[in-house]
Amino acid sequence: MNQHSAETGCSRRGFVKLIGSAGLGLGAGTVASGATTPTGGRSARPLAQDFAKVFHNSDRKLYVDGPGIAKLGDGTLVAVVPVVPRAEGQKGKVRTGKSSTTHVLQSRDAGRNWQPVAQLPYYVATPWQHRGALYLFAMPEGTQFRNDDLELLRSTDGGKSWSKPVTLCQGHFWNCPTSMVIRDHKLYWAFDDLGLGKKRGPRVIAGDLTKDPMDPRSWRITDPIPYPGAPQAMINPAYLKHYENGRYLEPNVIEVAGKLRVMLCVKPANYYTTGISAVCDLHDTGDRLEFTFTQFHPRPGGQQQFNILWDERSQLFWSLANLAVDSEERYGWFEAARKQGNYDGTGGKDRRFLMLFYGMDGLNWFQAGCVAQAAKLSQSFNYAHAIVDGDDLAIVARASINAPSQHDADHATFHRVRDFRRLALNLVPES
Repeated sequence: MNQHSAETGCSRRGFVKLIGSAGLGLGAGTVASGATTPTGGRSARPLAQDFAKVFHNSDRKLYVDGPGIAKLGDGTLVAVVPVVPRAEGQKGKVRTGKSSTTHVLQSRDAGRNWQPVAQLPYYVATPWQHRGALYLFAMPEGTQFRNDDLELLRSTDGGKSWSKPVTLCQGHFWNCPTSMVIRDHKLYWAFDDLGLGKKRGPRVIAGDLTKDPMDPRSWRITDPIPYPGAPQAMINPAYLKHYENGRYLEPNVIEVAGKLRVMLCVKPANYYTTGISAVCDLHDTGDRLEFTFTQFHPRPGGQQQFNILWDERSQLFWSLANLAVDSEERYGWFEAARKQGNYDGTGGKDRRFLMLFYGMDGLNWFQAGCVAQAAKLSQSFNYAHAIVDGDDLAIVARASINAPSQHDADHATFHRVRDFRRLALNLVPES
């Protein structure tokens, strides 16, 4: 497999807590440090609870969306942080009138400190690298939908300056930084077609890297796969009234034993049913891309955005996702939080626990541990993106700390899971 990653060494000494849970009022520090839990036991400590601040948004009419991370050849880390308008009014159809800005930041000290180097007028952007250059899949703020066309930009100075964008395809699209595959000199990435409405579905774009990526003729794109609708048998009858709100989105492209697959989160019954993903298969015949829906499949945290990363050394996939605690709202926490006005959604939209998983086939996942934990329902660590950095995972996350809700985040944070491969069991049977 040739999964796109940035695996290089870095110094692990001196990475200290610059801004942690206590310093920003998260309140999770007491739980994470081994305090007594409501069950009377001692709590576990997350793997990377202490974090550095990448970006802070103080404008309450804006929020931090899903960030991305890359590592340059000289060891510099680059973070891409979109800050976008919050929704107002019924079902978020009215925007605040603010504009979206994607902030590009660099860290030359392994993630301890971050300096802004550029701003771009995009709703969302996904970084990737090729032949020493940094590229962005970027989507401008939309007209009918929240964002529009898929554009491509290139930087040859680590994100400080950028080329004029080229449009790869026109329409109404969405995705955050999710996994892509580079193999046989071709790059595969997926995104959602918002123009399908409630049945919004993924498309895959494939680029021929033997040609100039900035030439739109180097790229092919599939037709979208509309959401087929989750079987009602997957949903508690008490929540069937939310059935039509189901959809899938935020696709990851992975390669499993030579097979290209697209994995998507699934939101049946407005998050009341959790832990479901969708599997699509992709075949590249050279002349065309064949893209088909295959099945629904359980996966932890499948009801919300997840990110998948291939690690060549361990020969394992690693994945970041949020686990819900009380998806059917049996304990009354969420109704109280909604009345206070600082929680967005149902119980399955709980984003307090950012978890790390690993596996071999992209379908079955083993839990490696909790990366970071927030204490309040209004807080979160979510939409995380990771790269392999030597023996560590370097992670940026969208984080609500003193934000309007767990969804409308006010920070991008950096976390380092050290010696992450030690967290995995041997999954290969003995011969």
